[in-house]
Amino acid sequence: MNLYNLRIICCLLMVVFSGCGQGDKPKETKTNENSQLLMISQSQFESNKMKIGEITNSTFSDEVKCNGYIKAPSGAMALLSSPVAGTVQTINCTIGNFVKKGQVLCTLYNNDVIVLQQELVETSARLKRLRSDYERNKALLTEKISAEKDFIAIESEYKAMNARYLSLKLRLEILKLDVTKIEAGEPVVTFPVTAPLSGFVTMQNISLGQFVEQQNTIMEIVDVSQLQLQLSVYESTVSKLKPGQDIYFKTSGEKDSVHQAVLTSVGKAIDTESRSIQCIAKIGKMENAHFVNNAYVDAFIVVNKVQANALPNEAFLKSGPDYYVFSVVKEENQNYYVRKVPVRIGMTSRNLTEIVDSGSLKRIITQGAYNLRTE
Repeated sequence: MNLYNLRIICCLLMVVFSGCGQGDKPKETKTNENSQLLMISQSQFESNKMKIGEITNSTFSDEVKCNGYIKAPSGAMALLSSPVAGTVQTINCTIGNFVKKGQVLCTLYNNDVIVLQQELVETSARLKRLRSDYERNKALLTEKISAEKDFIAIESEYKAMNARYLSLKLRLEILKLDVTKIEAGEPVVTFPVTAPLSGFVTMQNISLGQFVEQQNTIMEIVDVSQLQLQLSVYESTVSKLKPGQDIYFKTSGEKDSVHQAVLTSVGKAIDTESRSIQCIAKIGKMENAHFVNNAYVDAFIVVNKVQANALPNEAFLKSGPDYYVFSVVKEENQNYYVRKVPVRIGMTSRNLTEIVDSGSLKRIITQGAYNLRTE
C-alpha cells in the first residue's frame, strides 16, 4: 500500500468517527437535562398537599409594631354610685346583662329620703300660702293701699320659701323621684339607681341588704359598640404615624382572626417610663366581633405601601444564606418535573415574600415543597 492510499483511508476513518460523535450528542444533552429535574408523582403531590401557583403583584407595607388595649372612651363607660347612702333593697341586673339608658338597676332605702319628702310637702303648702299673700300685697301696694315695708317683708319671706322649695325639689329629682306624685300625697320608701347609658354591666359590687356609702362604686356599664384601641407606640417610630393609617390587630388567644382599625389620633406627650406615646384608633366592623373592655392586643400600623412581585412564604426554601423555589418545567404521565431555582427575596409582609428578579419563572410549587429532597 502506497502513501497516497494510506492517507485516503485515514481521512475516511476520521469522517466516520466524526459522524458517530455528532449522532450521540443530542442524547447526551437530553440525559443531562433530565438529570437536573426532580420528578414528583401524582400520589406524592397529593399526600404532601402541594399546590402550584404563579408570581403575583402584591402590596407590601412598612409596618410599625405596637401593643395596647381595647378601651371604652370616657363617654361610653359609666361608673355608678348612689347619690346618697342607703341600704340595697332590690337588684334588677347582673354582670353581662345588657341594660338600656334610664333602666332601674337597683333600689336603695334611706330614712332621710322619707324626711326629705315630708319637708317638700310642708314647704310646698307654705309656699302656696305665701304666694297668695305676696300677690295680694303686691296688688295693694300698686293701689297705694298697703305700706311698702309690709310688702317687702312678705316678698322676702316668699322668695326664701320658694328657694327652699326648689332646693328640696332638685334633691329629690336627683334621686329620680317624681316630685308631682310626692306633692299629691304619694311618697315612696325607696329610690332607684338608673343606667345613665345603654350598654353591658361589666362590674357589680353590691348585695341585697348591703349598706352603700355615697362615694362607693356599685356598678360599671360599658357601651361595647364604641370600644376603641388605645395603643402604645415607641417614640422612635412616632414620626411615621398620621391619622387615617390602617391598623391590623388581634387579641390574646386569637391565632387566625385579624381585625382592622383606623388610626384617629396620635398623642402629644411621651410617657417618661416606657418612652412611648398613646395613640387612639377606631375599630371597624364591630357588628360580628366579641370584644371586651381592657382586652390586650398586639397590633401593627401600616405606614407605607409598595407594589412588588411576591409568592407565599411557604414557596421558599432556605439553604444556608440562600433561598430557592421549585419551578414546574413540565408534566408527563401525571408526573410533575420541577427544577430547583435560586432566587433573591425582598420584603416580607404577613404570609407573602417579595421575589426579586423573577425572570422567566411562571409556575411554581407554592405549598408542600418543604418535603422535597433536593440533594
